[in-house]
This record gives sequence, structure tokens and C-alpha cells, in this order.
Amino acid sequence: MAETELSALPALDYPPFTRDLEEARAQIDEYGLCVIEDALSRDEVLRIGQRLEAQAAGEAARKSGTIVRGDEGFGVKSTREQKVSRLVWNLVNKGECFLPLIDHPKVLPLIQHILGEQLILGSIGAHMNGDGNEQMPLHQDQYPLIPKRLPFAAWANVMWLITDNTLESGGTRLIPGSHKWPAVRARLVNSEAGQKLARSITAPAGTAIVFEGRVWHGNGRNRSGAVRSNISISYAPPWVRPQENHAYSLRPEVFERATEAQRRILGFAHFGTLGGHDGSSVSPAEFDRRRESIGELEP
Repeated sequence: MAETELSALPALDYPPFTRDLEEARAQIDEYGLCVIEDALSRDEVLRIGQRLEAQAAGEAARKSGTIVRGDEGFGVKSTREQKVSRLVWNLVNKGECFLPLIDHPKVLPLIQHILGEQLILGSIGAHMNGDGNEQMPLHQDQYPLIPKRLPFAAWANVMWLITDNTLESGGTRLIPGSHKWPAVRARLVNSEAGQKLARSITAPAGTAIVFEGRVWHGNGRNRSGAVRSNISISYAPPWVRPQENHAYSLRPEVFERATEAQRRILGFAHFGTLGGHDGSSVSPAEFDRRRESIGELEP
């Protein structure tokens, strides 16, 4: 496919912001995404933002976590001083305010519209893009995480804006309608013609952007003088291996705090004949392998 053919592919403007779930579902079908306004209250944004900043500072002080400049996907090498952005992984372990986001009533029905009623958490992490963050390549999350290109959505995302998303702050760029594109190489999408199709969205903190895994997207350049933060949560059908193995990494106190529904999303449940134990397909979410998993026996 040539650049001229790429420019002829469907690339839409963003749909209107909405609070209506039925309208949002229709927008996802047409645009591959929807934008939910006031998904979080001001108090929720403040509480989440404070916890996120404290966690990031704690990880920085201990030299843990991940720091980036943003353009690593282009093969660019940068020094530690140039890496102005921090990724904070596995947030369910890092504050009580994060766990309710995985089954938030304003968003979970939309994720289920994309993937179906049963799903698991792929990952939950924060992107804290500092001033000087560079533009990342446009990419799809579904492919190559799922190596075979599928004609349906098998990955879905919600991006919770914890600070304002603007062009100046490097607001995430998406290509509405690109979920309906045929297979296109990333190199072509990141050509001059492809970059022109990506649109940065301007939206205030508290907004949630829901998009399916075939939508092309990527961060922009931050030149705002401040950190732009969002929390990205991904989901997959239960038959897809998640990015984060929550059944392994979840802290015991978080497991105790989680509801039954949240435990299922975190992967502590079976799906059909998958994910059981000892041939059972009825593993409870509170399964204890030390007590219930059968080992060596004698008559």
C-alpha cells in the first residue's frame, strides 16, 4: 500500500463527548472509540493524582520503575537525563483508589461491548509524560500483542485522564475509524501521510477515552512545561494471555480487598474449560493451591 492509498483510508474526526452509554456504544462501532466526559469527579481526580505522584516519587527515589523519553519505538537512544517520563506499572497494588477503576460502571459496560461479557485485565499502569517527552510511534495494541491479525476486536483500552490532555502537553493522538482499516504496516502509518491522519484530542482531567485494540494511536510531544498523566487500562477476552500476570503479582491485601467481580477481572476464575485446576472448570476465585491442589498420594 502506497502513501496515497493510505490517505484514502477512513480517518474520522472525534465523535462528540458523551455521558450516554448507548450513544457511546454506537460511537465505538463507528469510530472505534468514544470519549466519556466527567467520568471521574474532581475529588476522584485529585485523590488519584496525589497517590500517583507519591508513588512515582517513591519509585524514583528507589530507582525502580521505568523511565522513557517516548521515542524509543523509533529506535532512538537517549540518556537517563533525557528520559523525562515515568511509567508506573501494576497500579492495583499501589493504592486503594486504583482498584475501582478496573470495573468502573461508566466504562466497564463499554469494554464489554467491545469484548463480550467475560473479560480479564490486561494491565493497569500510568503514563506520566514530562516536559520534553518525544512523540512515540503510532501503533495498535492488539497487534502484535496478539500475533495473528484478527478481523474482530480482541483487545480494548480505557485511558483515564488525570491531567488535562492538550496538543501542547502531548495529548494522545488517535486515528478514529482506523479499526476498520485493512492490515497496514506500522512504517507506513508512521510516514508523513499517516501522521497527518492522527489527531490529538483536547479533553480535561476526569475524561475517559475508550478505544478498541485495533485503533492506531500514540503519545505526542509534551512542551507544556508540566507533566501530563493518564492511567491506561487494557482488557482482553479470557482466552488471551494478559500483559500482567495478576494471579501471580497481586498482593494478598489487595486480593482480600477486591470484590468477587474484580477478582474475576483480575484472572482468578475459570473460562469454560480454561483456567481450572486438576481438570476442574469450577475453580473459585479464592482457590488456594497450597490447600486444594492435589500432589503426590499413596493408597
